[in-house]
Amino acid sequence: MTFPVRFLACNLFISLLLACLLLLKKGLKKHITLTMQYQLWYVFVLVLLLPFLPYQIAAPKKLKLLIQQFFPRSFDISSIAAGNVHKTAASEGPIQDLSMAVASSDSLLNRVLFGIWIFGILVASVFFLYSATKIFLLRKRAYLITQQTEPDLFQLFSSCSKELGIQRKIRLYASCSLFTPVSYGWLKPTVMIPQDLDILLSNEDIRFIFLHELQHYKHKDALLNDLICFLQIIYWFNPFIWYAFGQLRSDREIACDHSVLHVIGSSQASNYGYTILRYAGQMQKGMYLSPVSTMGGRKDSIRQRITEIAEYQKESVPQKVKSIGILILALLLVFCSSPLLTANAAFSSPSLIDDGNWETIELSPYFHEIEGSFVLYDMTEGRYQIYNEKLSRQRVSPDSTFKIYSALFALEEQVISPNASLQKWDGEKQPFEKWEQDQTLSTAMRDSVNWYFQNLDHQVGLSKLYSYYQRISYGNCDLSGGTASYWAESSLKISPVEQVRLLSNLLENEWSCKEQNIEAVKTSLYLGDTSLGKLYGKTGTGMENNQHVNGWFVGFLERDGHTYCFATHLQNSDEADGSHAAAITSQILEHIL
Repeated sequence: MTFPVRFLACNLFISLLLACLLLLKKGLKKHITLTMQYQLWYVFVLVLLLPFLPYQIAAPKKLKLLIQQFFPRSFDISSIAAGNVHKTAASEGPIQDLSMAVASSDSLLNRVLFGIWIFGILVASVFFLYSATKIFLLRKRAYLITQQTEPDLFQLFSSCSKELGIQRKIRLYASCSLFTPVSYGWLKPTVMIPQDLDILLSNEDIRFIFLHELQHYKHKDALLNDLICFLQIIYWFNPFIWYAFGQLRSDREIACDHSVLHVIGSSQASNYGYTILRYAGQMQKGMYLSPVSTMGGRKDSIRQRITEIAEYQKESVPQKVKSIGILILALLLVFCSSPLLTANAAFSSPSLIDDGNWETIELSPYFHEIEGSFVLYDMTEGRYQIYNEKLSRQRVSPDSTFKIYSALFALEEQVISPNASLQKWDGEKQPFEKWEQDQTLSTAMRDSVNWYFQNLDHQVGLSKLYSYYQRISYGNCDLSGGTASYWAESSLKISPVEQVRLLSNLLENEWSCKEQNIEAVKTSLYLGDTSLGKLYGKTGTGMENNQHVNGWFVGFLERDGHTYCFATHLQNSDEADGSHAAAITSQILEHIL
């Protein structure tokens, strides 16, 4: 699935999360402090950032797998034979990943959507720059209030800063073009007030205004304002997000009022309210996409602020505790939803080959009416040949072909080494006599000994395994099936195109593994010299309900200075097994090469 489509899907889910957040705030209003009602918006801002974060940063699966490894699933080893797994009724059969269908569709729609999005960003950026320029010119024409220019105002402003425990120097300007006080800037925090403020208002009113604007600095609202402007530009097309930011700004001012009342006391609430009424109705015009915090606002917002000021009460300890619990609940909701929000990976499709470096090839006679696909990649020429392009992009269980990478991860983690790969047989009855003995990497790979690789995975640990699968981008990277069978008609899925791409990356050591470990895996895959060249490979077979559902043969061939990576996959046939896949591959290679 391409980014425009994934991003639109993320926006749908973000809108649902916004509805949940608003319902949470409304339903639990009496249990949440005003400060926490504002801080819940930080969680929403995090949600809006998730689509642009790497999936590894926001992946609940890793935490789940870390916990899961302490509670290993029981399994009947006798039911697993050389990659042939009888699947339980609760499991799912091979399905086509949604991302495949979208990825292989015409890209014109994606280009149009992306172009519209970028155009909207450019237009919104112009409005933001216009607002930023207006603020700059306002400040440029304003004059700086200092001890020399306005000693009384400067002294009162400094006194308010000390009262709030602010150590940093905050600049104070007066402007004849302003109707209401504003604050902005997190690198160079600034407060601007109307030029006639000290003439029209008493010292008490001015003190209230200074405390309000300085509270914005304490709350780090300037940084949040800049971030909101950035997100409004990115999400310019989503009206629900614009509505959310309107509510955020309203809650920001209410939280700021509440903080001021906490300083001046409830006895001054009515006086503070009159000050707000005097200036809050004066909205600064033309501040679309503006990063400033202003005392102005919509009439309904002002009405709500006055109501909260009139009903001001100090926050109780139980209310604070409940608020923290609700915040944690909101964070957990976002954390668990992150796979649906991470547009760069959560819905990621396999890496597509370039349009110019692949061609279709007709091989149906070799498949004998068996449903399947074949992918060949010439690493020297950088060119693909594909039979049944649609199925070549369909993700299914890897079955025993996963053992190639299970071995690599165990070598990298030093569970085994190229010169010491022996694993002891525990004496348990096995489906095959060859399995009932100690195994090395070479013998285990040759005879596809399941217990050997299950031992390796168990020693590496699910959490570490997950990191490795993410690192190499192995299919859907889903190990929730557990170390016993995540690879066998269970959670892990991969397509033939991805199999070939991974083999190519393995041989080129794209993941910066130790060279001796790459060689050890390569040696374990060696099948022998053929008339075509040196052949390396691994079969895999999957079954469910006593029926063959998957047959794999993946590997590579070294011939005349060329290295060819290949993957053959068969499905939904009595002949869909590793042996038939290997036989078909041999015939195809003879035909092509």
